[in-house]
Amino acid sequence: MITAQSGLNPGDRKTIGAKNIPDAPHACDIHKIARQCGIRILNGAQQYHKKRRAGVCYCPATLRRIGRSHGSVHLAWVLRLVRETDDNSTELFADTISAISSLLIHHPQLLDLGAGLFDAFDRISLADLRQQAQKLACGCPSGHVLRVLLALAIRDAVAASTRQTVK
Repeated sequence: MITAQSGLNPGDRKTIGAKNIPDAPHACDIHKIARQCGIRILNGAQQYHKKRRAGVCYCPATLRRIGRSHGSVHLAWVLRLVRETDDNSTELFADTISAISSLLIHHPQLLDLGAGLFDAFDRISLADLRQQAQKLACGCPSGHVLRVLLALAIRDAVAASTRQTVK
């Protein structure tokens, strides 16, 4: 249901096939943003490797959804946090990208950390967190579990970097 808060009216819908999809509030060229972040977008249906290569993303639909919902600047932040941090550049999975996006949306004060946020992500292994989320199998999607694990890991990493700065 479209609410007044979303800024869209029922008349602002377009029909694609049998689905009604609201017009995108943000124009976003995901390929351009990905190139600027050093990421190649490939179609997962055409090619899939069990071990991902650094800087290769197989989830263009996730990028498009995030870009349209939250804008190109937000998407660039999310992609850079994965691509430009130690040992995380192979973790361009839909669940991981969605979890980081959700975390930045719900905790915008994290962006005030600037380079400190990248330092915090350097201390986190996104691969380990994603694997932990998948192993928990607690009855909810692993992406939701990953969001919680990531929030806890960021909290701990930011606290650790704060302690080191004070010393």
